[in-house]
Amino acid sequence: MWWSGLSLLALVALFLLAGCQPATQAAAPVARQTEPPPSATSPPPLVVAEPVTPTSLPSFELLPAPSPVPPTPRPTATERTLMGVVLTATATISDTPAAGGTPGITPTAGPTFTPPPAPDDSADHFWFRRPVGEGGVTWTDKHYPYGSTRGGTLRTHTGVEFNVGYNTPILAAGNGTVVAAGSDAEVAYGPHTNFYGNLVIIEHDFTAGGLPLYTLYGHLNQVHVVEGQQVSGGTVIGLSGATGVADGPHVHFEVRVGSNSYSSTRNPLLWLYPFPDRGVIAGRVVWPDGSPVHEAGVSAVRIDGSNPYAGTVTYAGDTVNADPLWNENFVIDDVTAGYYRVSVNTGEERIQTEVWVYPYQTSFVEIVLP
Repeated sequence: MWWSGLSLLALVALFLLAGCQPATQAAAPVARQTEPPPSATSPPPLVVAEPVTPTSLPSFELLPAPSPVPPTPRPTATERTLMGVVLTATATISDTPAAGGTPGITPTAGPTFTPPPAPDDSADHFWFRRPVGEGGVTWTDKHYPYGSTRGGTLRTHTGVEFNVGYNTPILAAGNGTVVAAGSDAEVAYGPHTNFYGNLVIIEHDFTAGGLPLYTLYGHLNQVHVVEGQQVSGGTVIGLSGATGVADGPHVHFEVRVGSNSYSSTRNPLLWLYPFPDRGVIAGRVVWPDGSPVHEAGVSAVRIDGSNPYAGTVTYAGDTVNADPLWNENFVIDDVTAGYYRVSVNTGEERIQTEVWVYPYQTSFVEIVLP
């Protein structure tokens, strides 16, 4: 029949057209954003499974936790020198040129680029590995650091974030016992229930000055450990997600000292082992009476070489805790070792001091605003 021939031709044409269509491309990795795209699908439901034994995770040598050092009184800023630099020595930068010098800068004595001997590091406690394996997003988010409100738009942050995509393996930061695993819908481990979503909390085998030490991993999509389970540093404890109060996939990481409570957090940047050949700057920005300055922008610019921009803000208030060994109100992590100018811009002038940063150590500065 004539219509049979046409049908056959139509089928052949449809087959050829289908063959000309471009192949479906693999979906691009999900990037963290302020709001999920309209087309985003819901993440898979929570799965609480038996412990997962990692077989192909990158190796990581976790340094043994040293014996914690009890808090010692810190000398005043006028008495203290650290790494050969007097911490109260400042220079002022204004909008008017300074006579006999670089416009806008009142110079201090020129720095020497020969680092002095490294200071005593007895106050350091870099006891934890990062909760994301090598090859992943192992650096901390700089837009919402510990103690920040992200410009007054969010609750004061009690941890740090690693901006990983959905279902990234999340690792235990150190040896310990799982004391919470699963949803926080019934028990409030934060300011209210359904805050961290699916979470894991580990009480570690070592203490901080005799006080119990915990790490928390929040907003997980899947939990792969159970309460009471013993884990080692590097064990996969779950997969990342965006459960609870979260604006995109990531893992929220906390360090808690003394008790497993929302009010007992400390800045994780003083506990996470630095990247190779990098250190940490911790410090205080205060008013002349010694009271802390809240949410002041702090920047660190390298003097003796090039380095990516490093900066943060001071803690927003007293709802987060300073480390008793440092009494800090800001921390900048993973700073390349070298000589730095640390400054705070008041709007009319910039107050600054200088400091040496050493690999795998914390360097302390104090800036007093006028």
